[in-house]
Amino acid sequence: MLKMPRFTLLLLFICCFSTAFSQQSAKCDSLLKFIKIKDQDLREQKIVTYIKTNFQDLPLDGLRLKKDSLSALISGFKIENSNALALLAESIYQKRILRFGEAKKLMLNAIELVQKKSDHFLLYTFFSQMAFIQTDEGDGIDAVYSYELAKGEVKKLNDPYLEAVLYINISDIYCRTGLYSQSLFYLDKAQTLSDKHKLYQMNFLRLINYNKAENYFRTNNYDSLSIYHERLRLLKGQTNKLYTSQKRTGYYLLLLKHDYKTAIKRINSLLKDSLYIKVDIDEQYLASAYFFNQQIDSAAYVINNLLLRPTLINHAEIKFQLYEMLGEIALIKNDNKQAAVNFKEAFQQSKQNINNLTQVGNVASQMKISDVQSMYYENMLIYRKEQLKLRFTVAVAFLIVIIVAISYRTTRQKRHYEKLLHMAQMHELANINSHEVRNHLSNILGLLDLMNDEHNIGSELPKTKYYLQYSAEQLDKALKNVSKKLSN
Repeated sequence: MLKMPRFTLLLLFICCFSTAFSQQSAKCDSLLKFIKIKDQDLREQKIVTYIKTNFQDLPLDGLRLKKDSLSALISGFKIENSNALALLAESIYQKRILRFGEAKKLMLNAIELVQKKSDHFLLYTFFSQMAFIQTDEGDGIDAVYSYELAKGEVKKLNDPYLEAVLYINISDIYCRTGLYSQSLFYLDKAQTLSDKHKLYQMNFLRLINYNKAENYFRTNNYDSLSIYHERLRLLKGQTNKLYTSQKRTGYYLLLLKHDYKTAIKRINSLLKDSLYIKVDIDEQYLASAYFFNQQIDSAAYVINNLLLRPTLINHAEIKFQLYEMLGEIALIKNDNKQAAVNFKEAFQQSKQNINNLTQVGNVASQMKISDVQSMYYENMLIYRKEQLKLRFTVAVAFLIVIIVAISYRTTRQKRHYEKLLHMAQMHELANINSHEVRNHLSNILGLLDLMNDEHNIGSELPKTKYYLQYSAEQLDKALKNVSKKLSN
């Protein structure tokens, strides 16, 4: 065997180390950029998003190394809440390796750290993370309580996006526990916020549409499931989560159509697909498809493998269905003894599930009451604002009415006086017509009669002409007076 010189080995080691270091530093560039942000709120949001994005989907093989390097990097900079952020990364790691108890302890420590500083964003994040851990652990009751605490923090932040995401997360708890109307209620609230504030991010819309599709699948509502599967299919993006949502709701449609043969092929293909994010329910539905397709040995094999997984230890709702299926398979094989064992276990899981449902339902009722109370106070504030607006409007309207009334009365009085003046003028014209014009006209007519009388033609003629001239002039004055008054 050829021996390599020590210098060459050292050089090779340095090269490998420098290559690894450069790759690691390249990955940390974006995190360093976020750490150096001066605004604390923006910095925390960016770092939290970075941690969640890198830790929740990263393969387990490189997760520990990533977690250690990130914690060291954050701790190396004297930024606000660096210890709490490091605890978040460690908690997500512990959750990924199914050490739920340790993950919860870490989150409690992180919450204690940021509660002293009243950092509402980190409190919202940590309470939500605690709920995620409790959900995966199968503790739906405590998960709902944690979401209730998160909701209190998000109200203080007054951030519609975070509030909508919280409603989606709460809906997931209710969907898992079989409270589908509650789940759809919170999804509708998230949709309302989305429409009101134009929250049209792809991942946000994916969450709403996928969770609604999940609810409709579990309630055997094929038509509604088709609608939301189509909405998912029309979303534009190339993320693994969107791809997974589209493919999973696709085989949901096959199951509801009872096309079990095609569904089996589709699910088995997806379980081998590297782009598809696999979860336990995929194999649960695969076992169900095998069972209804009368491939009972395949169904039993998948079920038994599932029941060995630590992720299902506290999920009574899933284990109830699996043991019930095993009981049915044992009956088909005429193994009554094994059927009795399986049905007994299914019964125990059913009791536990009913107990969980009852407690979650109670918490849901308390949350509803809390929602109603908060809505009451919000509506009271809105009512007071509207009351002030109404009072102001009424005052303005009252002033307008007074102004209009005064204007109307002034106009009426003006018209009344104009009418009286007109009537007085008409009366005056009538008097002029009856007393002056007609009087002078009568005089003229009388004088003309005297002039036509042959007995008075003599010495009376000059005097008659004089009076005739005088009466004509007076008539002319009267007519001019009438004309002047008509003009006025």
